[in-house]
Amino acid sequence: MKDPEILSRFDGRGRVEFLLGGFEGGHSDKITAIGFEFGYDLQATEMPSKSTIRLVFVRNDSPTARQRAQQTQDRLRAGGPLLATWAVPSGQPGTTRPVTAVEMAAARRGVTTYEATGAKRFALVVALLSLGYCVLAGVLHDRPGAVLAVFVALAAPLAVTAVLIPRWMRRWYEKNKRLVDLYDQQRTGQVGPPPPPPGRSDRHPGEERGQ
Repeated sequence: MKDPEILSRFDGRGRVEFLLGGFEGGHSDKITAIGFEFGYDLQATEMPSKSTIRLVFVRNDSPTARQRAQQTQDRLRAGGPLLATWAVPSGQPGTTRPVTAVEMAAARRGVTTYEATGAKRFALVVALLSLGYCVLAGVLHDRPGAVLAVFVALAAPLAVTAVLIPRWMRRWYEKNKRLVDLYDQQRTGQVGPPPPPPGRSDRHPGEERGQ
């Protein structure tokens, strides 16, 4: 999706949805980053089918979000970039270079997903794969060489990975949560909610077109 099409959705309405199919799914982080700049939070990521993804955003009317939206609008009117690169303050562990807004959006989505589901689901999937290969090794019991290969190359490494996944993901979460929190703390302020888009003055905030 092109930037003007994405921008046209974040026009002050209370709820915004994007239905992405095929290669459009690769734009999900950019859409999330632009939505964040205009004061919208990603409420849900859904998969209506195997080939489509739906992003649901809601307008955040907190002073912090409204200040961020106003800053973005002012920057664009002054001819600045839509998505600015963030120079991470020195001393932040795990980051030694500037971070783009799209990278921050990816980190934010990952943090939100972890807080909602944790690491148990992913660890369970890997554990089930390990169990499946153990079953396969049992089926090949009359071929000792194949049993050893399946166990050493697949079943055992996956079992170890399943045990370590919660620890790895927790470390990833803590590092990215620190960055996301710092990024948000550096963009605070107080301004009012954005005006509704043209032609929608008779609608309540949060209403969709056609309702």
